[in-house]
Amino acid sequence: MVKNKHIRSISTHLIAIGFLVLIITGTSVAQSLNVQLDVEPQVETTVERDLDFGQVIGGIGTQSVMPGSPDMGIFRVRALRTQQLIIQLDADEELQHEDPDVLDSIPISLSASYTNFGMEEFDLSTPLNSLGESIVLETSRTNPGSEWSSLYIYIFGDVDIGTIRDGLYTGEVVLTVIYE
Repeated sequence: MVKNKHIRSISTHLIAIGFLVLIITGTSVAQSLNVQLDVEPQVETTVERDLDFGQVIGGIGTQSVMPGSPDMGIFRVRALRTQQLIIQLDADEELQHEDPDVLDSIPISLSASYTNFGMEEFDLSTPLNSLGESIVLETSRTNPGSEWSSLYIYIFGDVDIGTIRDGLYTGEVVLTVIYE
């Protein structure tokens, strides 16, 4: 029994010495933490609504999607507020028939405008420069505390439908977003 008490006493002293060593070394050793973050800007582009000239009849002449029409095409660009973007819009000048053997085409002329404050409000839009536009995203009016904002780009224009064969005519509108 004496031997067992002696072992308990030694282990108690060793535990106490261990705590003292931890306390002494903890106060005498400087510690630091170095944190580095490399934040990459993120830009997300989505098609909110396709441009739709609807079903047309050959030889009808000019068919338009007017500015502000529910048939306008809409792109949404979401990025960090204060993010600098260069926006460029390129579109085909003619719509081509779905059958490559049909050489008929439909001339198309498109225009664009944008809003830059996180809201889809065409009435407050600014015309988009056809050569490309440098834009710094503004703070969202609907959520001013958010780090994110959205830019809405509206596409509208005219097609000139001459005497053409029936079928599906398509073209491309390419939105290029360059960000820094």
